[in-house]
Amino acid sequence: MQNEGLGAVVEKYLRRFYADAAETAEQANVYDSVIEEVERRLIAVTLDVANGNRLKTAKILGLNRNTLLKKMRKFDLDDKLAGAQPPYPNKRRKRK
Repeated sequence: MQNEGLGAVVEKYLRRFYADAAETAEQANVYDSVIEEVERRLIAVTLDVANGNRLKTAKILGLNRNTLLKKMRKFDLDDKLAGAQPPYPNKRRKRK
């Protein structure tokens, strides 16, 4: 099997998609659908690689942690880590 780059794999898939669903593709919002699907999977796989560490995931992706959390909620990826414990407990300081 030849080692293909990500761009080549995406191009091959899109060409097959358009060949199989030419009429549907003209009516659908293909750009947003493709971007959202790729972004969702990119975040999910990176979370797995980072063992659920959201800060590490954000750093790998070059995102602000809050932006990552917002995207995780958008793609329902926050439930995936619902059972995971954060590495450091969230301790709030008491105001005097």
